[in-house]
Amino acid sequence: MQECPTSPLLWSKAIFMEQPQQRKGRSVDALKKAGEHPAVILAVARLFWSERKIEKARAWFGNAITADQDWGDAWGWWLKFERQHGEKERQEGVVEKCIAAQPHHGPVWQAVAKDLANVGKSTQEVLELVADKLE
Repeated sequence: MQECPTSPLLWSKAIFMEQPQQRKGRSVDALKKAGEHPAVILAVARLFWSERKIEKARAWFGNAITADQDWGDAWGWWLKFERQHGEKERQEGVVEKCIAAQPHHGPVWQAVAKDLANVGKSTQEVLELVADKLE
């Protein structure tokens, strides 16, 4: 953190390295230091999800997509969230929006999309695989 104080990926990891009662404060710090990067916004959405604040989490997943529609990991997390808490229509909505956005970035998205076993798969198929792989 000292060498890369504005790294969004480091800040998103730092939020979940804190004790549960300190995560909200760390998320505020992350948003201030790393700006509006989708990885940080996604970490905040996941924080609300872990606290069972479903509507807030849903709003923050939407914010992550608004920040960068090309960040495929955000689409994967949002679909994973909607599979657990959303109706079929919400899940289909995420898939349709993802297909329209055609994302290409994000560590997990790129690993899945570039895997030789997944060559030629559609955006929807990659999205499903990414959502399954995320932990």
